[in-house]
Amino acid sequence: MTWQPGQPIRSAQDEADWQEWKRQTKAEGQRYRRRQYRRIDYIDVSDDAAAIIDREVRTAQREQRYVDSTYSAVLNRIVTERAAHRNKKRPDTAHDPYSEGAVSAR
Repeated sequence: MTWQPGQPIRSAQDEADWQEWKRQTKAEGQRYRRRQYRRIDYIDVSDDAAAIIDREVRTAQREQRYVDSTYSAVLNRIVTERAAHRNKKRPDTAHDPYSEGAVSAR
């Protein structure tokens, strides 16, 4: 690369070098941001939720589970597990008025 940051662009090769430098620095910045911040960092997340998410990411990174070691992967897993938990069929308790979760006949 003949062109260096801070120098004027004087030739077609300088232009090509500048474009490549710009692409590389943009990619480096994006990788840094993705390592540092949760994808939902723009949402008001409680401190407890942030701690859980951060802990899950660090655990996956420490255990070298590369597929699971990103904030996106952890958030996807948490949301998917929560949805699966909520959608489990509950036992039919409508006939027993004393059981937990019974539906009122009123």
